[in-house]
Amino acid sequence: MTTTHNERETKFEGPGVFDPEALRRLPAVSQVHEEDPEELDALYYDTADLRLLAHGITLRRRTGGHDEGWHVKLPADTGDSQESGGPAGRREIHAPLQAGRAGDVPGELNRHLKAYARGADLVPVVHLRTHRRRHLLLDAQGRCLAEVAQDRVAAQVLGTERLHPGESAAEAAAEHPATPGSSTRLTHWSEIEVEQEEGDAKLMRAAAKLLRDGGWHPSPSAHKLDHALAGGLPEQFGNPEPGRRPAAGSAGEAVMNRLAGQLELLLSHDAAVRADEPDAVHQMRSTSRRLRGLLRSNRRILDRERTDPVAEELRWLTRVLGDTRDHEVLAARLHDQARALTAPADKALVRRIAAQEARRHAEAHRAAVAELDSPRYHALLDALEKLRAVPPLRHRRAAVPAAEHLSRAAAHDQRRLAARMAAVRKAPHGTERDQALHNARKAARRARHTAETALPYGGRRAARFRKRTKALQQILGDHQDAVMARAALPGLSAEARAEGADTFGYGRLHARQETLAHAARTRLPAAWRRAAAGKLTRFT
Repeated sequence: MTTTHNERETKFEGPGVFDPEALRRLPAVSQVHEEDPEELDALYYDTADLRLLAHGITLRRRTGGHDEGWHVKLPADTGDSQESGGPAGRREIHAPLQAGRAGDVPGELNRHLKAYARGADLVPVVHLRTHRRRHLLLDAQGRCLAEVAQDRVAAQVLGTERLHPGESAAEAAAEHPATPGSSTRLTHWSEIEVEQEEGDAKLMRAAAKLLRDGGWHPSPSAHKLDHALAGGLPEQFGNPEPGRRPAAGSAGEAVMNRLAGQLELLLSHDAAVRADEPDAVHQMRSTSRRLRGLLRSNRRILDRERTDPVAEELRWLTRVLGDTRDHEVLAARLHDQARALTAPADKALVRRIAAQEARRHAEAHRAAVAELDSPRYHALLDALEKLRAVPPLRHRRAAVPAAEHLSRAAAHDQRRLAARMAAVRKAPHGTERDQALHNARKAARRARHTAETALPYGGRRAARFRKRTKALQQILGDHQDAVMARAALPGLSAEARAEGADTFGYGRLHARQETLAHAARTRLPAAWRRAAAGKLTRFT
């Protein structure tokens, strides 16, 4: 069993001398309670090329102390620290020691790391031993405002080629002692961690000032692992050189910032999709579409030899997740609509539809997760990170102001949407019109995503364009959901009939889809008129 919490802390490094009595002078602190000293022994794991650390992630197995066990630390949402007014946070996932012996990462933790490791083995990279003194800062009511941990750390960087499966860092160090020129290094340092609990930002600022006045300085390393690996890394831990950065306020900056943010979201959704958490597939699929739309709507400033193949692979990923998402939508939609029926047999209908779609969803989910473990998916993630590291920009075109370029891109998307809406008006009733409406939905989605990219640069008009294209997309989505449900119901009904069940309710649900599709088409013209206004895309 795992537990999760958001950790908000700041780190300081210094001379190793600190008087905890000084903490009593901090605002709102009534008493300082010293806990028993702790001896911590931690083994950190990563891939040989430090893929986890490159994303700000650490994995360790630690014995000793009040929270011994397996720990994964991931970057938390930026909103967490902004709302608290405190330091930037991290999300920590904890599993007990018995969840896995050394070298055997617990499955629940490994799920959160698969998108980053991408099939590479997780091997020991650093062995840390820490002597820790902990002090709890309590207010007058006995609440813990913050925890201050003073650490003396000894770190051993391990050459991964030295370790054997199941061999601990201590065993490796004893059997293969470090020699000059080997890939095992030893370092020592002192640091203080101030972790925010019930205290506020004022307390954290005062604690930081107190430590600075005492000769301590903010640590340049986000993790102990960073510090241990800094300065003369073994060759296998080398990092690529950073790519060329686009100019501030340029079209290139807008596109690359958007790509970086959406890539991080895609990676963060991976673990939730594997666990089949509610709405996770929808979020990952939407992010994949945003990335693909970004590469297609901004082709004018991009090196298409690099970006077009990635866009095609993002299309593949969207399709991989499609069946799972479709059955998720159908299950919720038909379940809610079946509950609204009043016939006596409808309670059985609700249960039957839930069971039918649950089976279909489970099969589709298993297939999707298998693809997430495939070399093709791993190659896609590698390609996206390569685009982020080395921007695929046509530098002269990418140097124009972001608002100017995105206004042009949004106008192009709006014209594309207008052509799709014209095709809807010309299409005959039936499947051709349904397909035309679906095509218009995809065009509205791309225009909305371009508006999202423009929000930091395009002011109120970008926000208005986003709002109106989102409303249009929602109506077209309601229509498509009805079309999909209408297409699925005959098969569900036939399956129920073969089992001897009453299928009258399926017929009523089919008629309900016709009514809802008609209602969506009725709302469509007004929403399109609002989204079609030419001035919406004039961001400059």
